[in-house]
Amino acid sequence: MRFERRRAKGAGPEVELRTLEGADALRGVLAPCAWSDARVQAWLDWADRLAEPEAVKDLPNVLRQPFSPTGLLGGGPARKAQDLAQRGWTSGLFARPGDAGAFRDELYSLLSHGVIAFAAPTRPAPLPIIDLAAPGASARLQAFAAEVSAHDLAGPAMRTLGERLAAVSDAVRRCEGDAAACGDPSANPALARMARAARAAGASDAAIRNAIGAGLCGLSDTLPPPETSARPACIILLPEDGPSGRERELAALGWRTGSATLALTAADAAALASRPTGPVAAIDLMTYLTDGSIDTAGIEAAARLTATALRLEAGPDGPATLALANTAGLLVARGLAYDSEEARAVAADLWSRAVTAAGNLADVAPIEHAELSLRLGGAGLGAGPWQGPGTLAETGDGEIIRVIAAPALEACRQLGEDPDVLRLALTGHRDFDEAPHINTASLSALGFTVLELEAAQSVLPLVSRLPDAFSPLVIGDGFLRDVLGASAEQLAEPDFDTLALAGFSAAQVAEAERHILGDDRLDRVSDISAGLRAILDPEQPLSARLAMHAAIEDVCGGPADLPLAMTFAALPSEAVLLQAQALAAGVRTLRLDRVAPPRDFSLNLAEEPASEPARTTEPPVQERIIERVVERDRTRRKLPDRRKGYIQKAAVGGHKVYLHTGEYDDGELGEIFIDMHKEGAAFRSVMNNFAIAISIGLQYGVPLEEFVDAFVFTRFEPAGPVTGNDTIRSATSILDYVFRELGISYLGRNDLAGGGAETLNADGLGRGKADGAPQAPGEAFEAEPQPASRFISKGFSRGAAPDNLVFLPFGKRSADIAIDHPRAASVCPSCGDQSVYAGVCETCGGVVDQGAMP
Repeated sequence: MRFERRRAKGAGPEVELRTLEGADALRGVLAPCAWSDARVQAWLDWADRLAEPEAVKDLPNVLRQPFSPTGLLGGGPARKAQDLAQRGWTSGLFARPGDAGAFRDELYSLLSHGVIAFAAPTRPAPLPIIDLAAPGASARLQAFAAEVSAHDLAGPAMRTLGERLAAVSDAVRRCEGDAAACGDPSANPALARMARAARAAGASDAAIRNAIGAGLCGLSDTLPPPETSARPACIILLPEDGPSGRERELAALGWRTGSATLALTAADAAALASRPTGPVAAIDLMTYLTDGSIDTAGIEAAARLTATALRLEAGPDGPATLALANTAGLLVARGLAYDSEEARAVAADLWSRAVTAAGNLADVAPIEHAELSLRLGGAGLGAGPWQGPGTLAETGDGEIIRVIAAPALEACRQLGEDPDVLRLALTGHRDFDEAPHINTASLSALGFTVLELEAAQSVLPLVSRLPDAFSPLVIGDGFLRDVLGASAEQLAEPDFDTLALAGFSAAQVAEAERHILGDDRLDRVSDISAGLRAILDPEQPLSARLAMHAAIEDVCGGPADLPLAMTFAALPSEAVLLQAQALAAGVRTLRLDRVAPPRDFSLNLAEEPASEPARTTEPPVQERIIERVVERDRTRRKLPDRRKGYIQKAAVGGHKVYLHTGEYDDGELGEIFIDMHKEGAAFRSVMNNFAIAISIGLQYGVPLEEFVDAFVFTRFEPAGPVTGNDTIRSATSILDYVFRELGISYLGRNDLAGGGAETLNADGLGRGKADGAPQAPGEAFEAEPQPASRFISKGFSRGAAPDNLVFLPFGKRSADIAIDHPRAASVCPSCGDQSVYAGVCETCGGVVDQGAMP
């Protein structure tokens, strides 16, 4: 990226700026150098939602002067400062034009430096308050839980339903042929499968019919995306005597929804309910720390300015909330342990100064606001502990690397400790040379060359696990196969571990990983003092957090948002204990907040065991399989080197086509080749490569049924009558003919024969009724035995099939045999037919020894 050495003017520390060059959304944007792309994007999103300031008559010249530099952060800070300054001037807040101009410039400076940030109201109306002492409270709690569940399930359900209905329309649009047949699920197998899937997803048959109609018109029936409304939330007002026996009910509600806040007084409930309807803002306290000392006067001035801006935005009577960000980070930088009386005193003093400076212009209280936190660099806006000494930073090339947070480095300076020791302990040496177990010497002894070692070394700043630096994408499949002996099946596994294959144990990998990549666990870092470890430790007991929250809430005077975090795996019984502990600590409000499930979370459901059929005298119900779902591994099933198949020569519309097939040992189709006679080079090449693509799909497990359903009835030239094929009489294209032939031969799809059932007049051995020989009316057709050489390649079998092997024709009905020949039949030694009666074979006329007959 190209950096511009420009400095923003105004109050506060000067900040170097850069012009971003990267993604299209960020290219050309002027932003502070130290900010990550994610933080810049958050400010740009906020700027896009800001309206241009309204034109005001008789505006003082001081408010008409442009900002410098222009276009900083997409112009958002400039528009916000100009809009609020004009509101203050028109409302009479500023007596002199110079006051309005100073307010505008100061506000712009704090915004452009990232010292303060504003956010619009999140809800149009106050949150509902459920009074547990009022009648019908239980019904209102149940209705709220149902509303939250409906909100959480609506989005995924709508997306799934929309995808299924769109697939129904696509199955109709892709069909080539008669429109009535394409829109009929009984005649279009692909449509039938998609319709069943849509019905299973909850779509009504009427909705499926609408999707079919859209497909017949060439449209795709897609549902509009669900509206992204705010998640339902409520305030629960507890009676004066507390939950009064409803602890489990309230804890279960908070565990399930995460958006039900308990309040002890009616005033606190009303304040919390109206807070989302007003604007909020936050001040980053870390920007007022210089050489270990806190600029309290600067914090007070910023609080006064920000509270004034909030009041101008909220109006004379609207709610407005101001929070202080990075409270815990400031305590770390001062060298104070979070769970200490001194830390609580410093935090309470800072919040008290903000309350005094804001006066009655805005409420000052800890809040939870993800957007504000991101725009202030990930700083927390509440009273909780900080996130830890390790953080992520973005390089000039856009790479995300792990570094030590600035408060941790300042804490080392405060305590007189070497920051390099902390840096090596948390971020690692990033080198293999002196690592235990897994180092340059041990890896070289296993066959790793300089090429593989340099490749692994280059990705160490980008990985969080040591095995990731040795993944096949980094080291290369060839080295893993040829040197370490990895098989293709092992390399295909998503969790393939090169270090485990090389013989390193899990304990050896963990020890080497701590040396090379560092360790987030401070309790396992032995090179720092106990005092520094207590200051930097983000894992604080709940009692410490409740004590800090109570200290800040006391000086604020109003209720503060207190989310009590719970893991996703936590049970409702744990929520009951957590809620009771918080209420016993004397907090004014609390909210149980269970974290969202991991993105890759899935339940490992065992297959349902087959139950034994009920033993009744009635015959069991015969079930017919209408669709069989076969799950295959995404690995290629290779064909045997010597394989069987057949060649079919035919002509479609006068153009000769040769279809070659190759089969697995079990007879399943594995490959096809399509050769065209005297066609252009381009068309022949396209057909050859198309056949290769189909073959690869078959070998990777794509069912032949899918290809047949997709390509029959496709229409393009050459097309017309088919000659040379005894089952197919016409085809709409070469692909239509090929997949009709494959469907009939391998799937038994006799419905794809060109002339219907009468055309497919075969005896099961590839011949029609006497191959078209004349037949007298009423005369029964007598099938003849066929030599096996007609169906078994002598070359493929290498002469293993005997010369006298034949395929037996279908014999007479057993009833006719019993009438004509009451004696049992024998087997003819000449042709193998079981039609020997009275010593003479009725098939070949051979004489059989009477003593050999039963």
